[in-house]
Amino acid sequence: MAPDDMTIDRFAALLDAHGADPARWPDAERAGAHALLDRSAEARARRDAAAALDALLDRAAAAQPSPALAQRILAQAPRVPRAKVVRLRARVAAVVGLAAAASLALWLAQRPGQHHTLGPGAVAQLGEYQTPTDALSALDPDADDTMPEFGCDDPEVDCDDSDLAQQRPAAGALVTHEESYA
Repeated sequence: MAPDDMTIDRFAALLDAHGADPARWPDAERAGAHALLDRSAEARARRDAAAALDALLDRAAAAQPSPALAQRILAQAPRVPRAKVVRLRARVAAVVGLAAAASLALWLAQRPGQHHTLGPGAVAQLGEYQTPTDALSALDPDADDTMPEFGCDDPEVDCDDSDLAQQRPAAGALVTHEESYA
């Protein structure tokens, strides 16, 4: 609104709706209201009356709503039938269950990533891997020995079994705690 287009009637409606404080007036009408105040004594008188009313209203204590009013408002509120609430909850539970089942099915149906396999040339370069359990599998399962003895039978490996024979106690000899760690 142009500053010269503000009328006294429109200004009175503005004061009734928003009060005398120009900060509360709509931005589009603020400039016109200020221009009218500058040129009209009647506008200033109406603004002063609205300011007095604003001050009086600011001093008045705000009334707290009574519990009876809250009960009347709630009594007039539309009620949702219990059956509808139960059906709605059942639908939501069904949708959530179906979504969980679909997610599980998609997760299970996913193809795992490509596995890399070694070619025959790479496998041949690995050679033979022997673990200490290979020695146990070479034992005769029908042997009467309760405890297998492992020695150095491989001629390619340089090991001396004489050290082991010296450390073993004689049959029937009593081994003390200190001797067992020697």
